[in-house]
Amino acid sequence: MFWPDKGDIASELPAKDELVRMLEEAGVDYHVRHVPKGVLFGWGEEPHKSAHFVVEGMVEIYKLERDGRKKTLYFCKKGDFFGFQILSDACMPIATASACADSELIAIPKESFFKALHTCPDFADMVVKYLYNLISVLTNESVSSAFYATAQRVPMLLLSLGRDELSARAAASPHTEPRIIVKYNNSDLANILGISRNSVTSSISRLQEQGIVAKRRNSIEILDMDRLEKVTMLESGE
Repeated sequence: MFWPDKGDIASELPAKDELVRMLEEAGVDYHVRHVPKGVLFGWGEEPHKSAHFVVEGMVEIYKLERDGRKKTLYFCKKGDFFGFQILSDACMPIATASACADSELIAIPKESFFKALHTCPDFADMVVKYLYNLISVLTNESVSSAFYATAQRVPMLLLSLGRDELSARAAASPHTEPRIIVKYNNSDLANILGISRNSVTSSISRLQEQGIVAKRRNSIEILDMDRLEKVTMLESGE
């Protein structure tokens, strides 16, 4: 998931074949789903009966207020889980999930999920680590909101997303020097941080003037990770 860094835990998440091995070892049911962009996985007010693993694509997890305002909690990409509300008796989520790209998912029904936890140590170990990571992500976001101003949080987020993109591409093609493309527009970044789009635009413009980033259509290219990191450290007072 994006924001902030997943650190070493990210490298421990299973690939599709590894997850399928665990589920088949546990002897449980699961379903492969191909989900078009824009499809909702139910609303936040209705119970969900399955957890999902993202094989390909991306899923946005967000909260809608009664007045229509939207707060993005995080984005799930390849290798991420969502739908842990099945661990509760009521299976009631606090957020809504929507595919923001054509996606392939593995759906694990509640009964299968619990059986796999009880019968497959590798699956249980993976889930515990992932839940710890999820808690860390949300805790760090709360800390950032409390301690850092808007102008500081935008480069911090870009640095985190850039590192995540570098790690993903290095794993896929370790001998290449990839361009670092953050595949979100200003509105997406504003939703992630819970700030106005104008604030994000101003911060991105300053970084662009310094030659650190370049605005692309619906994405941002990080041109100089070292300078971005230095800007982040300076603005956070480190």
